[in-house]
Amino acid sequence: MDRAEPVKPDQQEQWDSQFSRSDAFFGEQPSEFARISLELFRQNGVRSLLEVGCGQGRDTVLFAGQALAVTALDYSEAAVAGVRKKAADAGLLAQLHPCRHDVREALPFADEQFDACYSHMLLCMELSSAEIAFVLREMHRVLKPGGLALYSVRSNFDRHYRAGTHWGEDIYEIGGFAVQFFTAEKIRRLSRGYELLQVNRMEEGSLPRDLFCVTMRKGAAPQTWDLPPCNEDTSCDPLNSCKGAPEPPPGRT
Repeated sequence: MDRAEPVKPDQQEQWDSQFSRSDAFFGEQPSEFARISLELFRQNGVRSLLEVGCGQGRDTVLFAGQALAVTALDYSEAAVAGVRKKAADAGLLAQLHPCRHDVREALPFADEQFDACYSHMLLCMELSSAEIAFVLREMHRVLKPGGLALYSVRSNFDRHYRAGTHWGEDIYEIGGFAVQFFTAEKIRRLSRGYELLQVNRMEEGSLPRDLFCVTMRKGAAPQTWDLPPCNEDTSCDPLNSCKGAPEPPPGRT
């Protein structure tokens, strides 16, 4: 008898519901990744920023408050409404433009429009590798020449890696939410069209979540955007796959 497919909760409904119940699901303060990214934006003269997957805007408000012109996207109506209210309350409506958008669709912007793109834990949601590659290709398109692309994702060192219900690839449902976990090899494969500048690891939150934090610079568009084949020998070895990936903290595997 065939095993029944697991019932997959609708992720947009999950996030809308969560964001409607709490206006600070991930906390009130900006993420450490956002603080580090802001310093890099300053060093590189970034003025216009596209944030992909802004959630409830804890990082968005930080960027806009530092005089960046921020366009913030999320597919949750509740999230976008919350960010718009925070922008109004902080007097940042001139700097911050929240919009509802599903990143599985083409970005609604002209080519070479933004100095930088930023995404904190959006790419490790319910997205296949092909869909993630599409998002990064669209970010490449809307970035100005030499523009920065920064993103964070849950790593294969995370304590929830391979826990929960498996949805395919490295996607697991944990507490009703789908999480795509990344190896450094996956990051390398997805960096086509970019110069991969750095991959660091960071812990965030009380769980804590173990993150890869990726810094890339827009390069020339490749002849083909097809993903290269996975190198099975290094797929689970971040030390041999990606420039800048540090060793695991002592005592962790």
